[in-house]
Amino acid sequence: MSGNRPVRQLNHYYKTNEAFKKWIKANEQWFKQNPEVFNQMLRNPKMVNLFTDLMIMNSPRIEKKLKRWRRNQR
Repeated sequence: MSGNRPVRQLNHYYKTNEAFKKWIKANEQWFKQNPEVFNQMLRNPKMVNLFTDLMIMNSPRIEKKLKRWRRNQR
């Protein structure tokens, strides 16, 4: 077997990446506050694609907010 295992590397990266964990928690919090959107996503798989597209399009703004949040935590 080859030593290069990209999936394992990605899993390790995301498990150890604090910013990613905070991003996930922010998403969980948002879905808890908006359960109707979460249920809509579960019922309609196209909503997952739309949500993912929106997250990718807005990722620079999300990253700025996370950086601002980190600065305020210090």
